[in-house]
Amino acid sequence: MEKEMSMKMTESEHVMFEIPCSRPVTDKISSQAMEWVNCLTGKTTTKSYEREGRMEKVPPLLLKSEKGRRNSECYEPAVVSLGPYHHNQPALAQAEEYKLITLEEYSSSTGETIDTLYNMVFEVVHDARKCYIDGSTDDYSDHEFNQMMLRDACFILLYIERMPCGHTNVFLNNEYLGAIGFANIKRDLLLLENQIPFVVLDVLLTLKFPKDKGEMVLNKFFNYLNYGEVMMRKDKKVLEYKRPLHLLELYRSYFISLPTKDKALHEKFNYVKRNRAFASVTELKARWIFLRCTSDESTSDMEFNSYCCYGEFMLARRAVCPYTKAIYLNMIAYEMCPHTPNDLRISTYIRVMKSLILQRADVKELLRNNILLHSLGSDEEVVKMYDEFEVPAVNYYMFNQLRLGIEKLNESKYKTWVAELITDYFGSPWKALGSLVATAILVSSFVQTYCALKPRD
Repeated sequence: MEKEMSMKMTESEHVMFEIPCSRPVTDKISSQAMEWVNCLTGKTTTKSYEREGRMEKVPPLLLKSEKGRRNSECYEPAVVSLGPYHHNQPALAQAEEYKLITLEEYSSSTGETIDTLYNMVFEVVHDARKCYIDGSTDDYSDHEFNQMMLRDACFILLYIERMPCGHTNVFLNNEYLGAIGFANIKRDLLLLENQIPFVVLDVLLTLKFPKDKGEMVLNKFFNYLNYGEVMMRKDKKVLEYKRPLHLLELYRSYFISLPTKDKALHEKFNYVKRNRAFASVTELKARWIFLRCTSDESTSDMEFNSYCCYGEFMLARRAVCPYTKAIYLNMIAYEMCPHTPNDLRISTYIRVMKSLILQRADVKELLRNNILLHSLGSDEEVVKMYDEFEVPAVNYYMFNQLRLGIEKLNESKYKTWVAELITDYFGSPWKALGSLVATAILVSSFVQTYCALKPRD
C-alpha cells in the first residue's frame, strides 16, 4: 500500500510536516531538534547550544559517487600543507622550506622575536590540539605541534595580508614556489582538511594589528577572493558573531550574507517541496524574469522580486577563477560534516547556480549583467565547472522561497501573456523593428481600405 501511494505522488505535491514546538528545550538533544526546526523555517541557527569545534575531514560519502571520485583531487593540497592531516608529504616539502622564510618575515614585521611568537602560540596550543580528530596529532609532541602551528599561521597571515595589495615581496617569493605553485596557495588555504584552528591565527593577528585593522586585512583578502578585485565592496564584520573554528568557516560566513529578510523569518512554513531545479538563465529571461546584480548595501545573496508584469532574480556578484571549483567543493564538504552550521547556505547557492547555468548563453547573460566574472579559458569552462558540482543537500526553505516566487509569477496568466507578447515581438531590436513595420503596414492598409470604401461627399 505504501509503495502504491509513493508511486502516485507527483513532483508538484507537498510533503507535509507538522512539528510541535510547544515542548520546552531542556537538554542538548531537544536543543538540536529545535535548531533543525528553525533551519527548516528559515530562522537563525547555531545559537541554541555551543557546537563542538572539530577540524573535520571530507565525508567519505562525498567521494563515492562518480563526480566525487573525479573531484577527489580538489580536496588535497597541491602546494602547501597546513595542519597535521597532510603534513610531511614529500610532494609538499618545498613549501616547508618557504614557511621558514615567512616565519622570519612575520617576526620582523611585528618587531618581536621568533621565541616570543612561539611562546604566544604555546599558550593556546592545548586548545588547538583538541580541535583535531582524535589520534591525528598523537605523533607530535607539544613542541613539534607548536612549531607546526606557528609556521603555518605565519605563512597564512603573511599571504593574506600581502596578496590583495600586490605587495612586492609576494611576487618576489615566486622564486621559491614558482609562479604556478604560488598561484595555488589561495586554493590550498581554503581546503577543509588543510585548516589550522583560528585561535592560533587570532593570537598572531592581534599581536600585529589592532582588532579593527585585523578585520580589515581579512576583509580585503575575502573581498579579493569573492570579487576578483582589491576595491572594497562593503565593510563586513567578519568576527561579529563568535570566533570561527578556522579560516574556511570564516570565509564561508563572509561569502554568504548572514542577515535574512525579516518577512522570511515570520512567514508560516510547514512543508518541504521536493528538490526541483530552477529554469536556466535564458529560460527565465524568456519568461520575462531578469537576473540583476545586488547592490553593495544588500544583505542577501539571492532574492526574487515580483512586479507588475515581470520578475527580478537578484544575485550577488562573484568571481570565478581556476581555484574556485576546489574552494566551493570544500565549503560544500564542510557543510556536510557533523557539528557544523546546518543552514546549508553555500550548498543552496551552488545548487541554484547549477540550475541557472546550463549553456554558454546563460554564462554570457550573467556576464552582461555583471553578476559573474571569470578568468577561465572560455564560457564553456564555466558551464563545465558548475556541472561537475555535486550538491547532496540544500536548505529547502531558502531554495523553495526562491523557486515558489518564480512559479507564482509564471502562474499569473496576465503576466505570462504580457511576457510572451514582449518576448515574441520585442525580444530583440530586429523583432521590435519587424513588429513596428508590420503594425505600420497593417495600419496603412486599414486607412487605405477605409478611404476607398468611404463615400465621398
